[in-house]
Amino acid sequence: MLSHLKSRWLSRLFVAMILEIAASLAAHAADAPSGSPATVGEAAKVLDLATLPLMAGAEPPQHRNLAGLFYTAPGTVKSVFEFHRKQIIDKQWKQVPGGYVSDEATTATFARDGFSLSLSVYPTGKVGAVSVTLTNHGNVDPSKLPVPPGVKPFFGGPVNASYITETSVEKTADACRKLLLAKGWQPYGTAGDVLFFKQNAVRLAARISTAPAQGGKTDIDYSTELMSVDLPAPADTVRLQYADVNTQLSFDAKTSEQDIVRFYLTTLAKSGWEATTKNPIKIDFKDMLIFRNRKKDMLTLEINNVEGKTRVLLRHQSAAEVAEIERRIEAEAERRKAEKNKSLPKLAVTLPPDATDIKKTKNRIEFQLPVGKAKAAVEAWRKQFAKDGWKEEVAASEDMAGSISFHKGSQALSVSYSDTGYIPAEVTIHATNVELEVVGK
Repeated sequence: MLSHLKSRWLSRLFVAMILEIAASLAAHAADAPSGSPATVGEAAKVLDLATLPLMAGAEPPQHRNLAGLFYTAPGTVKSVFEFHRKQIIDKQWKQVPGGYVSDEATTATFARDGFSLSLSVYPTGKVGAVSVTLTNHGNVDPSKLPVPPGVKPFFGGPVNASYITETSVEKTADACRKLLLAKGWQPYGTAGDVLFFKQNAVRLAARISTAPAQGGKTDIDYSTELMSVDLPAPADTVRLQYADVNTQLSFDAKTSEQDIVRFYLTTLAKSGWEATTKNPIKIDFKDMLIFRNRKKDMLTLEINNVEGKTRVLLRHQSAAEVAEIERRIEAEAERRKAEKNKSLPKLAVTLPPDATDIKKTKNRIEFQLPVGKAKAAVEAWRKQFAKDGWKEEVAASEDMAGSISFHKGSQALSVSYSDTGYIPAEVTIHATNVELEVVGK
């Protein structure tokens, strides 16, 4: 029964999405992008999802930056959707006709100044909570991107365009790549049958694959997303991956570390980034170079050699993130300083009258006893500590050796002894977050 209902719901959602796409094409054309793909600064002036207010009582977002927002909100699908729909409309975005609104899921697309924004709300499986996803797709109209001659429109919508062709997948992918490169799109990694490209702060995904149920024909699907940061990469890379969630770029290169450093020193300088040191600094097995800009954002370049290749990681942190890290470091330093300077509670430890060779610090006492007397001395401590509220955690007590641990709140004690019967017994007591005081001697 559940499987049947789920199938019916998925069918309804699919049909609704088709209707949305068909209805929205003409309306979306009026807001079609013009000019070059947006820069980060241009996109931020239109909408910064990092500053968009959340539903009251929302959980901390799993993802929140300029281009994307994903979080869990209290409420129903319809109520949360309407909350964000009104927000977006108030910011002069137009809702593209179509969409799908139900108790099970809601999707919608909005347009402004050539930019496309998608909003989806769906249940989390937890009563009274829904998941919210907002994605800025940038200001590039996928239907205006170049395609090889002879292709036919196959599928499309506000945020993607799809075509079908008789040409093989390999030849079609090669043709699309050449056309996009000629239009200024830079290679930006691959993932399976998807070729990624970048221009300014817009990332293009070109999926070239065998079209389902089309007799072996090839499908071209273009879609775009805005990047929250513009992280450049050399043209010749391997295994390039960009993640907008944590705003970082990683790849392997056949070029040397010196070539990579020169590339970033030159390229990032054009965007106002300045290296904080003249040369990379060696930390463990990696070379690191830090860049800062006028806004106090930070880029960290990490380079190391892996199997004959130069492995590169470029990570972006906003000024606010850097300030928060520095605040936590300072707070931890202050906490440790206060912890070091504060007076610890004292614990009186009674030593046996025949204890000798006593050595003591604030948190440690060592001494010797005549042969055969260590276990009895430790048993006396066990009774004393239990009476004072200490709880045993681990205990191993034999005539020749033993070790016992105690705790009380954040305080801890450990007692150990060795009594072989041939030489004087040795006893040690160690304390954490409590100062030891010797009595009885």
